Amino acid sequence: MRSGIRLVNLIIISSLLSGCETAADAFFSAGDRLFQPGESSAASMPTLSVADFVAPYTLNPVKANKDYLGEWVKLRGVVIDIRKINGISNAYSYLVSLKDENNKTNNVIQFQFGSHNSTNVDSLQIGRSATIIGQVHALGEAPLPLLQNPKVVQ
Repeated sequence: MRSGIRLVNLIIISSLLSGCETAADAFFSAGDRLFQPGESSAASMPTLSVADFVAPYTLNPVKANKDYLGEWVKLRGVVIDIRKINGISNAYSYLVSLKDENNKTNNVIQFQFGSHNSTNVDSLQIGRSATIIGQVHALGEAPLPLLQNPKVVQ
């Protein structure tokens, strides 16, 4: 009898968890719409090259991060890497790396896309130019920030 109850509990928990990914995607997509810059704001935002964006970070990464932290930036560069990063409980994200189109710097900027943004990531190709808006996130051990909540723009 006790094993029957455990089996029923396991089935209930499994069915609840199977809907978590869909619910999480809907939750994060709604959050993106609330927190990303609107279409008119994105259109009027100046487009920076990767070299222009990283220049202040090469002089003083701590000061540059204070100046840019939380700000939205629109960067244009060449996609050099697209990776799927596994997280906890089947969660994952995508890490997209951009380099300067004119090779003015060897620095690379990375954007972290949530799993709910797979359509944005699907539109990118390694070796092709792309323009991506992202929010500057705090520095970790690296001298350059990770840009989060990104969106590919045309």
